[in-house]
Amino acid sequence: MRRIAFINEKGGTCKTTLCVNVAARLAARGKRVLVVDMDTQGHAGKSLGLDVRGLSPTVHDWLLDYTVGFDDVVRPTGVENLDLVPANKDLSGFPVAVAPAPDRADRLDERLGTIREGRYDAVLVDAPPSQSLVTENVLRGARELVIPVALTYLALDGCAEILQSLDRLRAERGRAPELLLVVPTLYRKTQLADEILAKLHERFPDALSRTVLGWSVKVDEAQSHGRTIFEYAPRSSGATALAAIGDEILSRAPALRAAGGA
Repeated sequence: MRRIAFINEKGGTCKTTLCVNVAARLAARGKRVLVVDMDTQGHAGKSLGLDVRGLSPTVHDWLLDYTVGFDDVVRPTGVENLDLVPANKDLSGFPVAVAPAPDRADRLDERLGTIREGRYDAVLVDAPPSQSLVTENVLRGARELVIPVALTYLALDGCAEILQSLDRLRAERGRAPELLLVVPTLYRKTQLADEILAKLHERFPDALSRTVLGWSVKVDEAQSHGRTIFEYAPRSSGATALAAIGDEILSRAPALRAAGGA
């Protein structure tokens, strides 16, 4: 079971957009997919049509209370083959509640390990847009990272922060998630955007996505209706780009690369 986190310590980079729509694309390709929302805003659930306000139990309960089982928190979505572990503002209390526990940074890793083998082909984790104990749980629980980088200076800085976090984790534990893909997002034809894109090509020659996700009003509209782009506007440029990114993530499976595949 692949564990892929979508993460950037800067907000507004299309992290949730990528997580939810890539999950839908993988599901459409016949994969059984779970999205785990680790953001207090609960946007992954909202983007999939769930009203997460006041919802219980959520990922917060699952991480804190070992009497809460996976089947208690997982919920089906309107997308075939795609399930969700939702989050809401309750998750904001997680760092304080778990602070005394020696395994406080490994709760997500431990809980993902309880999911029955073969139930899902991939778990996609939507991380919060900040450095915190929740983010540390995501980094320790994931095996692969997708970093969306909006083509602005601050988002590029957020990408650098994640790389530093990976270096620290590798130094502490001897291992860290693999950088699977860096995805340029919110592209508009400007000199600054092209300069940042060129820097990304130079910095990540092997990990940079072949597809640049441009700004798309259809993607925003789809989220406001609680639908994926493939349900809302399947022929839009946003759908085409997100499908291509999903396919590239699928093709970059570690097992395939180890076997000399795509």
